[in-house]
Amino acid sequence: MRFVSAIVAFVVAAAMIVFGIAQRTWLAPPDRLTASVSTAEEEAAFTVIPGSVLASNPGQQRVEISGGETVWAAYARTSDITAWLGDEPYTSLRYDAETDELSARLVEPEPAEEPAEGEAPAEGETPAEGGTQAETPAAEAAAPNPAGSDLWLEERTGEGTLSWTMNVPDDVSILVASDGTAPAPASISLSWPLSHSTPWAGPLIIGGGVLLLVGLGLYIWGLVHMRRTRGPRRKSPPRAPKLPAAPRPRALRAPVLEPETTAKGRRAARRTALASGGIVAALLLSGCSAVEDLFESAPAPVPSTTASAAPAEEVQPVAVTEGQLRRIIQNVSETVTQADTDRNADLAATRLAGPALEERRANYIMRGADAAIAAPVPIPASPVTLDLPQATDTWPRTVLAVVGGDDPAVAPIALVLVQEGPRDNYLVNYQVTLQANVPFPAVAPPSVGAPLLPNDIKLLTVQPDQLAAQYADILALGDASQYAANFEAEPDGLRTQVGVDYKNNKKANFPTTASLEFSSALGSGPVLTLASNDSGGITATSIVERETAKPVEDGATVNLEGQVKALSGLTSTVKGVESTYGYQLLFYIPPSSEDGKVVLLGYAQALIGVKEL
Repeated sequence: MRFVSAIVAFVVAAAMIVFGIAQRTWLAPPDRLTASVSTAEEEAAFTVIPGSVLASNPGQQRVEISGGETVWAAYARTSDITAWLGDEPYTSLRYDAETDELSARLVEPEPAEEPAEGEAPAEGETPAEGGTQAETPAAEAAAPNPAGSDLWLEERTGEGTLSWTMNVPDDVSILVASDGTAPAPASISLSWPLSHSTPWAGPLIIGGGVLLLVGLGLYIWGLVHMRRTRGPRRKSPPRAPKLPAAPRPRALRAPVLEPETTAKGRRAARRTALASGGIVAALLLSGCSAVEDLFESAPAPVPSTTASAAPAEEVQPVAVTEGQLRRIIQNVSETVTQADTDRNADLAATRLAGPALEERRANYIMRGADAAIAAPVPIPASPVTLDLPQATDTWPRTVLAVVGGDDPAVAPIALVLVQEGPRDNYLVNYQVTLQANVPFPAVAPPSVGAPLLPNDIKLLTVQPDQLAAQYADILALGDASQYAANFEAEPDGLRTQVGVDYKNNKKANFPTTASLEFSSALGSGPVLTLASNDSGGITATSIVERETAKPVEDGATVNLEGQVKALSGLTSTVKGVESTYGYQLLFYIPPSSEDGKVVLLGYAQALIGVKEL
């Protein structure tokens, strides 16, 4: 009976173990929910996978795209993708939660109607910061290649196929394209992880293991019992006729061994039962959690970019994320460095604008004429020590960044970048070197950003649109200027270099055969003011100063030297010459509620033009 029980235990244990493993392997359902679609019929150059489709099911989204020679994809805020597409038709995907199927439809946006001249904006439209109406992001020309745009949070490219696993919130969508002209890749597959519960798999496997040990104990118990009883009993042969038994003395009677053997068997059985019970007790005491941990595999938690809780009030998104800005500045640094090396103004114009580009263009001409002239101050690629994006979802967008500072011998550079439209890249309008020993005002974190203040705001000690003119007056008159009390006199390196003392000294040492006059005007750069934490403003602006040298005697000439000679291509002139210097300025303007003065945070100066009178 012990051997029969052992065999039954072995069979049941094997069945339990096999069925438990089967629940986790070949009998388990698929571990991912997959939906595919073909967009070949639409033949649009762009395909959009909306954030609502990506977030249709929980977990990481895996996107597999194929078709065509080049497969390109990027994800960004849905509003940014829509703005970049403008009037361009595109294929949009939809997801049916009941059938778990994807479908595609062609979307042809209606062109936005521009208001007639003098007509007020339509309801819901707001003028852009700075007083000008925001341009509609509709594309009048064919869409360019989307690769490399500053608008994308991340982008990838593949040859023929592209597989991408991500975890994005529902306000982020994916844009799929080839090169902006050819039809977008036609085959798209989305999949999400599935979590299946198999609560009986662990108990079946452990229970089968316990039962296997019980069967093994029964089998060993049977072997021990068989050996002690000298094997199984056999059938006795036919008995011979019974002879009369001879009387035996009582002392010679054989001892009865049955009770001892039975006792030993009982002790062996008890030992086996106790051992099996101990094993079962130990496994039970390990708790059900151990079963779950060992046999119930759940997908690992993945960090999500979704906010943990929605704010009570709608918060404006920032112009760029920290990752975006680092990638943008890296590209700016590489492009401008190459342009400086090749003296290529057209290449520089792909990443520079306004006063920053004017300085480069003039420098390239001067270095072409005189190799001894130094190259412009380079733009470092890292580290980005300050990141202040504008909090906005419209265009133009402005970002203030401070780069460098890891080398104490090199002053950090402040960059003011502007993106005019969704299809434009960020261009550096201002590149200034920060002054030493001037603390930078506290600003909001990069995830919050700052508003762009209007140029005529009255809540600052000086209106931003009047700042350049007042400072130019101080450069011309010094402490005699009526605006001198509005500005901190020290430290101010630019006032020391080109202020009133410099001008008077240069006039005194100028040849008596010629006259020298100074004048100033507003520069070509936009006035941009981002708010600081103390309700003040950080303003970037520019001015130009002109030095006009004229002969005052007949036959007298004005001799040109250095940069003026290299930029004009003249060595002397009898008519006179006008040299224009550009000053890029970065100020901190305190709020009007405080008794503070305007501080010059940084500046850059360069000769940007020379013309003969």
